[in-house]
Amino acid sequence: MKINLVVMIALTILLVVLAPLLVMGIINLGNNIKTDDDIKSETQVASQKDQETEPGLPSSATTLILTYPSPIPTYTPLPTYTPVPTYTPLPTYTPVPIYTPYPTVPPTPIPTPTGTPTPTNTPIPTSTPISAKATATTYFANQRQAFTPLIGLCDFSSSLIPKLSIEELAFMNKNKLSEAARFFPSKIFDDETTKIVATGNIETFPVTLYDDGTHGDDIANDALFSRACVSKTDLDLTLTDFDNLAASYQFHDGVLRIVDSSLRGTVPVTTLSSDLMATENAMFMTLGTEPYKKVRSGDTSGLQNPKTCETCEEVLNVFGDVLDHIILVPDEPTFNKNTKEYTNYLRTSDSTKGIMTYGDPICDPTGWNNHGISGSINKDYQDLKFGCPSKFLDGRDYPRLKGIIWAGEMEGLNAAFGHWVGIGPRNGNFPLNSGVSWNSIDRKNIDDSTTVKGPYPITGSLWDTERGKPHKVQILSNNKWQDARIETNGDGVFSLTNLDTDHYKFDDVFLYMMGFMSYEDALSEKYYYLEELDLSNCTTGAQNLLCSAQDTVIEETQYKNAIEFTVKNILSTYGSRDPVYSEATTHLNAPAIVLSESVPSDASIVWHDLLFDWWGTKEGYKANYGGHTWKSVTKGKATISTGYR
Repeated sequence: MKINLVVMIALTILLVVLAPLLVMGIINLGNNIKTDDDIKSETQVASQKDQETEPGLPSSATTLILTYPSPIPTYTPLPTYTPVPTYTPLPTYTPVPIYTPYPTVPPTPIPTPTGTPTPTNTPIPTSTPISAKATATTYFANQRQAFTPLIGLCDFSSSLIPKLSIEELAFMNKNKLSEAARFFPSKIFDDETTKIVATGNIETFPVTLYDDGTHGDDIANDALFSRACVSKTDLDLTLTDFDNLAASYQFHDGVLRIVDSSLRGTVPVTTLSSDLMATENAMFMTLGTEPYKKVRSGDTSGLQNPKTCETCEEVLNVFGDVLDHIILVPDEPTFNKNTKEYTNYLRTSDSTKGIMTYGDPICDPTGWNNHGISGSINKDYQDLKFGCPSKFLDGRDYPRLKGIIWAGEMEGLNAAFGHWVGIGPRNGNFPLNSGVSWNSIDRKNIDDSTTVKGPYPITGSLWDTERGKPHKVQILSNNKWQDARIETNGDGVFSLTNLDTDHYKFDDVFLYMMGFMSYEDALSEKYYYLEELDLSNCTTGAQNLLCSAQDTVIEETQYKNAIEFTVKNILSTYGSRDPVYSEATTHLNAPAIVLSESVPSDASIVWHDLLFDWWGTKEGYKANYGGHTWKSVTKGKATISTGYR
């Protein structure tokens, strides 16, 4: 009984002690049994507590979480945010084309703004402002690729072999009955090839020509014989001209120019207008197809006349009234179909006093033709009129411009400049009261009976005194019959001498009239006019009058009078030269403008720059390039600018 009581008391005490614990366990068990929403809600609260620190607790305080349904993931803090810098877009990239075989194009220099572009070597600045259109852009000519295959790439099927245009075919077909030839292109570098098209006798050409549609021939059986892939080696050419940088080759009337390939891309070119560009020694005008037809046909009058000359209008619009002459140079040798001459001079104004002629032949033709009739210098100078709205294509007047030269080839260019002084008088005699005139034959050239040396052909050949033209007087020199001229040996002794290179230079009387020599320096030179010269002791040949050695001395009995004259006769008859000789009068601005149908190639630009650099600045003589350079023909007394700097 006691044992049972003790057990019951022990169980009761155990129940009392364990009851609270049991209740707490049941409560905790109920708390753990939750819905998904409750769990989600607790998760969000726990997350917020993890991210926020209560204001009243230190940073090291810990929050007790009684229960969590899953293990807490390790928290990885986000990296510090660095703002992205503002994006600046790069300029659009334009890939540079690869020029083969040319070197990499150098960067285009930034043009320096300029007010008045002045032609080369002008000794004094011009007061006439240049048109704003003359703002220049300079680049290098290698920006144009070759128009014909390189030597190693030409196989007669190359797409670069040029085909003749309609106009070129028409020109060649027109000349089928004559001996004509053209090279396409006519200016190449020495590592390039060209194509020849020829008519007439083709047997003498170094390589075989074809008319069967092969070897570059455009049309079979059209009587135009062709050959592409022609190189300097085929023509056996060596570069010997212009310091061994160039060479020329002629077949029939076609001329090929070759320049050293080391010059490719070396000549800077300045753009003066949309159709006009320039190097330091030449200018280039792109005419287009229609205007160029006149060049190809030799119809030069419209190209040279200032009233219709579009090239003149272009260059005058760019430079203004600072030009003394304009030289028009076709890119192929072309003669004037009206005069049958390769070179001629068209006068626009003669405003220099004291050199026998004075006036404006375009605006005042009556005054020009009557100059000298009155016998009064002052009256002639006062009555003449200069300038008129219709004189130039743009309706303006350019008083400084003396004339426009057509230079179909270099031969005759020097003499053309001699014509601007007028070779007066137009009326009356010179020397005064002599009964003769030194220009009596045609009033444009010096008579053959004078001892004035040159420039030939202004001084002309000596003609048979009985038969006249076209029968020349010739003497035997170096075992060869050569054209004769009269020379003075002093003390009234005269003789016949052969025409030589000195006769192509300007004599002192010309240098004085042109403003290249002072009156004092020219005064010492004496000239003679042999009146009624008799050469009957020479032998009359079928074509010419032949004078052997014993016949070359001219005795006093062989002429009526030896009329002496000097520049003093010019001064006493026509007055002092005005403007007077000075440094300014010894320089001419005369752009040499190459006329082409399309934009000229690099080789063409290099060739013409070389040519006019030689002619305009160097001392020398080359028969195949017109003879003397400007420095040589003027005896070093004058300078000339033919390009742009």
